[in-house]
Amino acid sequence: MGILDKLFGKPKPKYETLGNTEPVCPYCAKTLDKMPGRKTKCPFCANYMYVRTRPADKKRVVVTEQDAAKINEQWMVEHGTVEGPPMVEAIKFAQERGAQIAAKYELTSDSASRLAHIVSDGIKNKRGIDGLACDIRKKFPDMTTDRARLIAHNETAEALSHASLERSKDMGVTGKEWVLCQSEGAVPPVCDICRANAAVGAIPVNQMFPGGVMGYPQHDGCRCCTAPVMLPRAHGDNPGKP
Repeated sequence: MGILDKLFGKPKPKYETLGNTEPVCPYCAKTLDKMPGRKTKCPFCANYMYVRTRPADKKRVVVTEQDAAKINEQWMVEHGTVEGPPMVEAIKFAQERGAQIAAKYELTSDSASRLAHIVSDGIKNKRGIDGLACDIRKKFPDMTTDRARLIAHNETAEALSHASLERSKDMGVTGKEWVLCQSEGAVPPVCDICRANAAVGAIPVNQMFPGGVMGYPQHDGCRCCTAPVMLPRAHGDNPGKP
């Protein structure tokens, strides 16, 4: 969906309604004792089942690993983290990161300001991690390729995470959950802090994860993400308040 579609009010895409709303294993179709609250192994077929809130109807469903990834992608479209108004929020956030960048990467205020501008332009122009890393290296030739790529990854993740969280609040989404990077050979590997963030399951949208962050990334090079969740009413009252 392009930015003009968003601006001129064309219909949102119709999402595939994935998963089971009842406690039924999405792999073997056996009935479970109760609806899982988070990722768990089916007692019958031993496959891992995932629990997600699907954007099609905001219902909580139990899904396969493959369908969990599809739902995450659907939420990315719904949030507009690729195009549209939330991208404006991501770009603005990146532009205003000068002071934080200076402290985090031990740069002068002038260098940090230039770096923030490069990052915001990279997000705006959809340069991707590799393209943004190249842009950083052109302006900071003394910086190593690995460091430039790490900064590109970290700052893009920070901006998009912030935009996604704000978009969730605007849409009335009441909760969120931590989604671990599923790649076994991920570099850096999934850490204990990220595992602890995922272990708590769904939490209110304004609550911090155990690692002390509102959303991804938890650390430099973090490959995890967060997914929106509609919590039961008892947990979702006044989602705009901490």
